[in-house]
Amino acid sequence: MKAKLLLASALLLGLPGPMAFGQTRARPACLAPISYRIGALDSRFGISREDFGRAVEEAAGLWEGAAGRTLFVRGPKGVVAINLVYDNRQETTQRLIAVRAAVSDKLNEVNAIKSRLRPLQDKMRALEDTYSAQLSSYKRLQDEYNQTVTQWNGKGGAPEAEHLRLSNQRLALRKQEASLEEKRQELNGLADAINELADKHNGLLHRANDEADSFNKSTPSSLQFEEGRYIKQGREERIDIFQFDGETALRIILAHELGHALGIRHNGNPSSVMSPLIRADRVALTAEDGEGLKAACSGR
Repeated sequence: MKAKLLLASALLLGLPGPMAFGQTRARPACLAPISYRIGALDSRFGISREDFGRAVEEAAGLWEGAAGRTLFVRGPKGVVAINLVYDNRQETTQRLIAVRAAVSDKLNEVNAIKSRLRPLQDKMRALEDTYSAQLSSYKRLQDEYNQTVTQWNGKGGAPEAEHLRLSNQRLALRKQEASLEEKRQELNGLADAINELADKHNGLLHRANDEADSFNKSTPSSLQFEEGRYIKQGREERIDIFQFDGETALRIILAHELGHALGIRHNGNPSSVMSPLIRADRVALTAEDGEGLKAACSGR
């Protein structure tokens, strides 16, 4: 039995706000750095202002490295406020992270049990083969002994030498029987240990599947998350981040929205930072991102 995979909701990076995307700034964005400040950060995201600030700096540095110049400047009175806005999107993401962690813990334990089961099963197979061979030998010798005793009893008894030989054979059979009983008990003990581990293994898999199913049933599979949005309305300019599931995702989302602040358009490469749908798994610009930066910096 394999644990079911959790459904992954589609994750959208938002189009710019009231300033329609596709428009460039009144003048090329790269001529003067964009000043920004760290705005309101909801504590439920579980990230400090210092760590969030570093994430913004690293995301900004991605564009600055490509441009070869300073594009963003942080200050307490920066024009663009960068905020963490907590709502059902991040709440669902945190639930998903918790479920994934719980399921992962159970699957890790399942794998640990498998590694313990294999040597026990190998040992049991070897012991069963030995036990079966010795049991067959014991039954053959026992049949031979019983036939010989029956024959001598039919003759009124065996000579002293034959009686001694049969007595020794009987003792050897008893020892062999005792040895077989020890192996039988060892086999039973191994079988009990294997069954106990197998039951635990199957129970963990069932619980992992139940937790995954419960989460999937409570979360629409068609749910789409807008992870961030760049908004420019009148004199207000801000970036709101709504959802992320780790440090890398946060930096990609920040880089995306900072790209919008520069006036960079979405592109069709799913691996790009400026893709409208998150597909990138590392914080790096593609050729299409670079072309978008050149276009924004030239005012085209």
